[in-house]
Amino acid sequence: MRMVYKVVYVEDQDAGSVLKDLKRFGLEPIHCKPITFAETVSCINGSNPDLILMDYKLLEGGGETDAPALAQSFRSQGVEDASLSIPIVLLSNNSKMQNFYKDFTSNDLFDFSINKEKFHQNLDKYTTLMKELIESYKEIKERIVNKQSVLDLLEIPDNLIENIDPRIVDFLKSVNSDSTYQVSGFILDKIVKPIGVLIGEDVLTARLGVSKGSVDWNDLLQKFEQYRYKGVYSGAYKRWWAEGIQYWWRHELQQSLHLRRLSAEEKLIILKEQFPEIELERVEGDASSVTRKFWTICHHSYIPIDPSEAFEKKNILSEVPWVEPEYYSYDSVCDNDLFQQLSEIDKERFKALAKGY
Repeated sequence: MRMVYKVVYVEDQDAGSVLKDLKRFGLEPIHCKPITFAETVSCINGSNPDLILMDYKLLEGGGETDAPALAQSFRSQGVEDASLSIPIVLLSNNSKMQNFYKDFTSNDLFDFSINKEKFHQNLDKYTTLMKELIESYKEIKERIVNKQSVLDLLEIPDNLIENIDPRIVDFLKSVNSDSTYQVSGFILDKIVKPIGVLIGEDVLTARLGVSKGSVDWNDLLQKFEQYRYKGVYSGAYKRWWAEGIQYWWRHELQQSLHLRRLSAEEKLIILKEQFPEIELERVEGDASSVTRKFWTICHHSYIPIDPSEAFEKKNILSEVPWVEPEYYSYDSVCDNDLFQQLSEIDKERFKALAKGY
């Protein structure tokens, strides 16, 4: 990645702290205070930015335009000419921003949103993601302009291609005229972020039955390094190919039983037999689990859980089929008022279980 990237920050209030933080993490920030729509667009274009960062509300400082209108202008520009596409990120203190963000992502406006407090607490993560957005947009734009498939951007290991959901492959192979934003959003929001084709470190510990606090956890990760995700956005999101972990288990460790069918204790015994030189500890998952066959994580507490013992969140009809459902542990539902978020079937199952306690 390039060392310095230009980021225009559109903010009608004091921008000092954000500009300072962006600069500390290798970005070149430029402040554009919104006035009229035309003047604000001119300020942004004149800065020749690699990424636009916008505040949620732009009218409180006397300006005459808002974030959605500005974002729509630049998105339209990118649709007409893919080479002009640019990442647009939303930043705000507003507690209602997430609903606002969800409303407008459906209209292809923002790549992602950040609460200012979380931004300042996780500067390395979010500035890394901004840099990756910039670089990924460039790679995607080049492929779209040259009528090339963007599938290679995922860097799928050769021996896993046939095991990846064919709808993902078909979509990415066929893209040659869609917007850069849509391709980037598909990869980031439908492949990299959710649990499905790729899994993060917390889910990985659940599936292997090993605590990531183990002394030699990183040594274990090296055993299947070839299945670590190395495609776009892998710098900001540490992921592994879910099928790759199972392939490694079955073919390289020569285990006939699927990981899903074994308890954490059983998996740990196998791994210790295979790798006696490394020190591993069993993962501590949901305390109420009977099977100890952890496979995913509670989406509230992030502890490992067995989906058959957990409670499924209501299905989002627009969700893609390869993304796994979200689950909550019993304790998380009890302690955090999550009952209304459960599927109707699991509401009944939860009530029946609660009566037994």
